[in-house]
Amino acid sequence: MNLDQLLIRTIEEQASDLHLHIEQDTVSARWRVAGALSASAIFQQGSTLANRIKIMAKLNVAEARRVQEGQFDYVHNGQSYCIRVSIMRSDIGEKFALRVLTSSIKRTLQELGITSAALDDLKSTIRQPHGLVLVCGATGSGKTTTLYACLNEINDGSRAIFTIEDPVEIPTPALYQFEPNPNLEISTHDLLKAFMRQDPDVIMVGEIRDAKTADLAIAAALTGHLVLATLHTNSALNVVHRCKNWNVDYFAFASTIKLIIHQRMSYCGTQQLPVFSVLKPAWQDKLPSSYDVLIQQADMWQMLTGADL
Repeated sequence: MNLDQLLIRTIEEQASDLHLHIEQDTVSARWRVAGALSASAIFQQGSTLANRIKIMAKLNVAEARRVQEGQFDYVHNGQSYCIRVSIMRSDIGEKFALRVLTSSIKRTLQELGITSAALDDLKSTIRQPHGLVLVCGATGSGKTTTLYACLNEINDGSRAIFTIEDPVEIPTPALYQFEPNPNLEISTHDLLKAFMRQDPDVIMVGEIRDAKTADLAIAAALTGHLVLATLHTNSALNVVHRCKNWNVDYFAFASTIKLIIHQRMSYCGTQQLPVFSVLKPAWQDKLPSSYDVLIQQADMWQMLTGADL
């Protein structure tokens, strides 16, 4: 199979990821469909396939030892897809992971499947001038779709909206969208700091991966901006654990957090069904004393659970 055949099968089967393990000239291909990996398909011409992927993603064809990441656009049946590429060296060959991203994932808030009470709170929160909204969950759970639905709800031209994404998944009119560029030494931290001099109203951070990014995002929320961001955690409350472990200033976090949304993806056949849990701070004027209080005392949060499926 060549790259075009692999990508067409990936798209037509609605797979989220294509896994390729290339050992010498032999390729083992697997597809992730509805959260599950398929059995391996084995074929030859692995060297040709590896070189084609690297060329398309503008990566170093001669490099087979270091980690490489890139992306390229692919068009099938008039629909444009962004193919995100990650390459690693294994003990017996090269491991490729190709993720398919498409603008067709764009949804409105009403289409996400959030319960009506949680939806009302979310709409009210993103209309506020400042604060922090965190969306968490596993890879592939739909966090980016939720963030774009929030941006789509408030993207009426009245506010300057800036995003940091790696890569930009859905080019959207009237948004200022940016990607980190390691080759130019432009990191997520650099972009966040630069945003502060660009008069933003809303900032979306595609993923908070470390303490430095968390500190900058919370600082932005403290200084009169609405910040929307994602984290990889297994539950909504794990966001609090993560910030505590990162030594994020507690009072800054407690002063800015407005909603924590956790989502996971369940499947009925090939149909994706998102399940949401929403935590809303129950404190008003007086802040709780510590992270431990937020973690141990359930009455610190108002829980809005479930999904309208």
